[in-house]
Amino acid sequence: MENKKVINNILNEICTHFPEIRALMDSHEQCMTTSKMEAFAHATTNAIADGNLVLAQKYLNYIDLKITNAHPKEFEYIDVYYTENLFWDVSSKTKEIGWRLVPARLQKLYVAFHGAPPL
Repeated sequence: MENKKVINNILNEICTHFPEIRALMDSHEQCMTTSKMEAFAHATTNAIADGNLVLAQKYLNYIDLKITNAHPKEFEYIDVYYTENLFWDVSSKTKEIGWRLVPARLQKLYVAFHGAPPL
């Protein structure tokens, strides 16, 4: 039960800090918390692809800050459902521009899963 509460808290906090994300998360069923976190990753990637680098950087910085003292379940969601889903199905140019925005800790998680940067 604690894990469910922890995850719901971070998802609600994301929506509080970034109200534009709520519609994306609400498009998934309440129990689909992994999909909700993936939606935040896709929103980050889309912001980069759309050239809204300031917004993308805010999303990335928020997640980087959260990982600092993350509960183990939060860490899992950040690692598996956020970081691993960055740069999904976008151009090489978007990956090149976006990778420079990704904080070092998140880069390390990304490379640990994918084996290399997205470039």
